[in-house]
Amino acid sequence: MGNSWGNSIVLAFAWSCIWGSILTAYALSWDFEWMRPRLWYHYLKTKLNRATDFFTNASGVPQKILQSFEALLSALETGSLTESTSAGQSYRKKIEQELRQLRKNGIAHEIRIIYPKLPEEYEKKRDFKHWSDAGREWREITMLSTVLNRYRDKKSGKVLYEDFFPHGSVLLRQSRHIRHDEVASKNRNEEQQFYAEYQKVTCPSCGAEVSLTGDIATCPYCGGYIKSDFFDWQTEEFLIYQNPNPNVLNLKLLIPTMIAFFLPAIPCIRFIHNDYLMFGTTFVLTLVVGLSVWRWMVKQTEDAHGLEGQIVRYDERVLAVDLSEALFDTEATADTLFYSVDKIRLEAVENTDKNTTITVQAVLHKLLLSNQRFITGKDEKLQLKLYRARYPQRLKSKGQAVFQEKECPRCGANFMPDQNGCCSYCGYQLMVDNSKWRIVKE
Repeated sequence: MGNSWGNSIVLAFAWSCIWGSILTAYALSWDFEWMRPRLWYHYLKTKLNRATDFFTNASGVPQKILQSFEALLSALETGSLTESTSAGQSYRKKIEQELRQLRKNGIAHEIRIIYPKLPEEYEKKRDFKHWSDAGREWREITMLSTVLNRYRDKKSGKVLYEDFFPHGSVLLRQSRHIRHDEVASKNRNEEQQFYAEYQKVTCPSCGAEVSLTGDIATCPYCGGYIKSDFFDWQTEEFLIYQNPNPNVLNLKLLIPTMIAFFLPAIPCIRFIHNDYLMFGTTFVLTLVVGLSVWRWMVKQTEDAHGLEGQIVRYDERVLAVDLSEALFDTEATADTLFYSVDKIRLEAVENTDKNTTITVQAVLHKLLLSNQRFITGKDEKLQLKLYRARYPQRLKSKGQAVFQEKECPRCGANFMPDQNGCCSYCGYQLMVDNSKWRIVKE
């Protein structure tokens, strides 16, 4: 006599749990750090609430990297930009919008970071990732950490709003004009001659004309201290975001696998009386169904990554920064304290000879400040089309067109670009605009 339907369902459920767990445990790589109990992160949050320093237990990160963050974190907390917190024009617009609101309402923006560490890609050199882009030098660093991001009333000390990132990342991207005494170039002498006429400054002590070739110089006449931000690192973007759970895909595979093992097993256990034949048939049938489900889900994931492969020099963090800049005019309203773009998902990619057009879904996270000084968070789903030069490393201008006088989009000065298309006052490199994603206006 065969098993009843009730017994068949119970045995099939046990069968699916056992084999599904074994298969996913050995076939998939799990990140157990993400499975820590909530009590641990409650302890970290309590510790961060009492912290007065920006960083806690930060011995795993070189001091050079920590110092690059501190100037910006200090500016947010004090509500004022200083000479040590030089920022690029696009980022400066956004941070100044927030700082105006903070000063007006007596609010401090405090960021506390605990147990920061460098990702594997940075661990070997323990330094910034550096690259050069036609006359401009860039550097970028990402720290993995638990982060508390809060807004506090300066007078009462009351916390008005806070975001807690148990598995957070903090990204800092900066750029500066390439220093001629650090970077070898075939045209170095020519470039030095070109910039010489723009780097003559007046000594604040004695009034003598002095030529600058770096951040800091000493007046040869009176020994006075002279500083210029022409060669300083300028902050292009600062981001705090929650890392995606690496176990999500595993869970997505685990649940369908258990269902695939469960459903075919019920009729086999119900109608096949021979135990060996029953379990053999059940194993073969469920294995075929389970592998088919895995293949389909993995293909879905590969298709998503395939879209990224169709875009030259694609970087989701860069896309988030450009999207944030493109939304500034519409989102930086009088009641906006802060906004950011998160959870970007590519939906379509279209390439032409010159341009790349993409369709994306994203979440716009906004903090709104009311007249009563209440801060509320608001998330809005976006679906946008954006375009960019297909090969952003190539200048669009040809020949002498690059050397026509233009208005610098960073410092606003009228200048004559050099052979790399760089501003002769602030060092801004025009070619970067070709790599920016811009919203398609329909």
